[in-house]
Formats: sequence, structure tokens, C-alpha cells
Amino acid sequence: MSIKNVIVNWILPQTIAARMTVGLFIGILIAQLLGTMLWVEQLKSSERNRLVEVSQTMGSRIGQTVEFFGKLPKQYRHIVLDQLRDMGGTRFFVSVNKKYIDLEQINETEFSLLVRSNLQTSIFEQTGEIDDLMIQFVDFENLKILSGDNMMVDLPPKWKRFALINPGNSSPVAVVQFPIENEWMYLAAIVPEGKVMTGIEWLTDERIISLAAVSITVLLLTIFFVRWIVSPYKLLAKQADLLGKGRKLRQLHEHGSKEMVTTIRAFNSMARRIQKFISEREQSYASISHDLKTPLTRARLRVEGLDDGEMRDNLIGDLEYLDTMVKGSLQVMTDGTMFENSSSINLTDMLNVLVSKEKISGLPVSVDITDNLTIKGRPLAIERLFSNLINNALTYGKGVEITGKKINGEILINIMDRGPGLSDADKVNVFEPYYRLEHSITSTHSGLGLSIARNIVNIHGGEIELKDRQGGGLLVEIYFPA
Repeated sequence: MSIKNVIVNWILPQTIAARMTVGLFIGILIAQLLGTMLWVEQLKSSERNRLVEVSQTMGSRIGQTVEFFGKLPKQYRHIVLDQLRDMGGTRFFVSVNKKYIDLEQINETEFSLLVRSNLQTSIFEQTGEIDDLMIQFVDFENLKILSGDNMMVDLPPKWKRFALINPGNSSPVAVVQFPIENEWMYLAAIVPEGKVMTGIEWLTDERIISLAAVSITVLLLTIFFVRWIVSPYKLLAKQADLLGKGRKLRQLHEHGSKEMVTTIRAFNSMARRIQKFISEREQSYASISHDLKTPLTRARLRVEGLDDGEMRDNLIGDLEYLDTMVKGSLQVMTDGTMFENSSSINLTDMLNVLVSKEKISGLPVSVDITDNLTIKGRPLAIERLFSNLINNALTYGKGVEITGKKINGEILINIMDRGPGLSDADKVNVFEPYYRLEHSITSTHSGLGLSIARNIVNIHGGEIELKDRQGGGLLVEIYFPA
């Protein structure tokens, strides 16, 4: 497996339910983000339109005020200002200062630039272009007035009625200054609802919490919905696994979506056909066994009556060979154990019992299993499996060593000998029916042992492998799902 595939498999969820959940959640999350971005853009567009209208109105009124004071003689300006303050006749803080007041401005944003541009345009429409016109935006707390050493927030009580009222919502103050006959005209006005000009966080904590709450709710609903959809697939997979291990299954209830019902119906039909085939095969083998035994016995009796000893011995050998072939074929079918009931099997106890029975041979035998290894399977079939492998080790290796352990969620049984071992080709060929290293079949060894062993292991969902043993000999590895 390539590194790319390993990384992909590590990142991607392994189950269909998890993959569907992640896919749907990512899609919903993207939709949420796109919706939020669209909402922010719509809100910005709405604020732009409002600020354009507000700034144009403010600019027009500031322009009118500037035009009015610009037409007054210099000696009357302060008098008119005092009268306007006493009467409350201006919406701005207006003063005529001896010098330009340097102000601490807010950070430039797209909205402050927009308001400045519209203010300037509206003022110029009233007054014509004014040289050195300065438009600045200042936080209310930093607003300097009069000589530049005074702060709006620090005015004495008697001046409070002349001052601008603190907006209390972070709206900035628009300050317009321009030179007029060796003095500086100073106008300050609060931008209504202008806090967006100072730069705000569109994705506030409340908005993020709202998005998270919606996303988590949708995720939980998605998990529930996906689990409900895929639950029939889990049952179908379990039944397919049991069918592969030769279990006789009940027909699955056809429910779920239309596609799921079609799939279950096809699986039920397939299971019925497979079980029917197995039943017919068993009946066929039983018939063959019954039909062949009688003529073989009759033929042997007749052959034994022949006078020609050499011909009689040859024919008897052929009949014995044929009888072995028939018995071997029947054994392949019966040792498949398609109809043996399953139960819990303690492999540790079984292997110890089998080895103790072989000690009578006088050959070296040993078992080294410390764990309690248990599987669910067919006891007679598993016993035939290990009996066959132990017998092979004793026959060809003149001794057997058995170890077992749990590894990576599986049970591993090793059966080892110190015999001549097998070539790479023979490690494959010995699993073929009737294959023998001596290239001949005898009444005791038909060449079906390892073929039957592999069938039994596969029926139990396991694997069997033949390897060279370090130091010489053969190593048989049998894996079972734990």
C-alpha cells in the first residue's frame, strides 16, 4: 500500500455511517459559512447605503452652516456663535479658533472613507471648493476643542449645554476644520449610528455561539439519521459473514428504503439458492456413496476369485485406489461441516488434549500457550484441522511444537516441525485436492488433508499460511478472528 493510500485511509473515516456523517456535516458547515458571509455582505451593503444618506444630509447642513458663517463679517462671528449657543440654535459644536487643532483620529476603514467622501462632496455642493478643508473622525473621548488643550468630556458644568452629548455607542465625531481669514473654522458633529466606522467584528461571540449551536444540532440529527439509514446494512453484512462461514440463516425482514428492500430481497434469494445447492450436493454425495459401495464390493469379491495372482493383485490395487478416491471425495464434503452447530471452543484446552494423545508416539511434542484462546466455531471441524496438521508434522517432521497468542485482534496458532520443509511451489500446491509430495495416493494418505484444513479455516473466517521455519523445517500459521 502506498504512503498516499495510508494517509487517506488514516484521515478518512472507515465506516459508511461516519463518512456520510462527516460529508453531510462538512456540507452543512460550508453552507453555514457561506450563509454567514452572505449575511455580512448584505449587512455591509445596508450600512453603506445608510451612511451615504446620513453623510449627505450631514454634509449639506455643515455646508449651510459654513456658508452662513463665511458671509458674516469677522467681528460678528463670535457674537453670533454666542447667541446661537444661548438659543440652542445649532446642531453642531461650532467655534472659530486661532489655530488648527491636531486631533487623534480613528483607524481608517472603508466606511470612514465613504463618509468622508460624501461629506466633502455635499459641503462643496453648498460652498464650492474650500482649500485646506480637513475632515477627520475622532472618538468622543478624544475630541479636542477651542484652543486644542480642552477636551469635550472635560467641559465645566456651565458649558455642558453647549457641548455635544456623548452618544454612548462608539459612534465617532466628524470634525471639519478649514482656514478662514487667519482663523480656523471648527465644526464637530456626531455621526448617527456610526459605530461601524470604527471597525467592528461582524462575527461576534454571540454569532459564533449561534453557528456552533446550529451546527451541533444538525450534526446530532445527521448522526441519528445516517445510523437509521445504514443499520440494515450492518445486519446484512453480519448475515453475509455468517453465510460465508456456512451457517444456516433465517430470511431477513425486508424493510427500509426501496433500494434496501431490493438488496435484502436479493440477498435472501441468494442465500436460499446457496443452501439449496449445499443440500442437493449432500444428497448427491450420499447417493454416490451408496451407489458406488455396492458395485465396488461386488467387484472386489469377483476379483478375489481370480486364479491369476498378478492380475488379481493389480485389480485389487485399482479397486482400493478407487475406493480411496470415493472416500476422499466424500470426506471433502463432510469435513466442510456445513451443518455442524457452532459453539465456543477453547483452543488452548483442545491443543493440549490433542498433543497429550500424540505423546504415545514417542516423538517430541510440546505446546506453549499461556493465553486462554477461545473462538466460536465447529468443534469437530477444528479438532480435525489440528489433528491433521499435528499428524503431518509428526509424519514428515518427526516432532511438533505448537505456540499460540492474540495479536492485532486475531488469534495466531503456530504449528512447527524440523522436517525437510517445502519448496515455494509445494507451499501452494499442497492445498490442491489429491496432491501429494510422493505423487501417489495411499489408503491412509489421499492428499486431501491440507485442502480440507484450508476449507475448515476459511469457513471460520481465518487464514492458513505455510512458511519456512528459521533454522529449518516448516511453520504453519493459522489465523482466526478473535
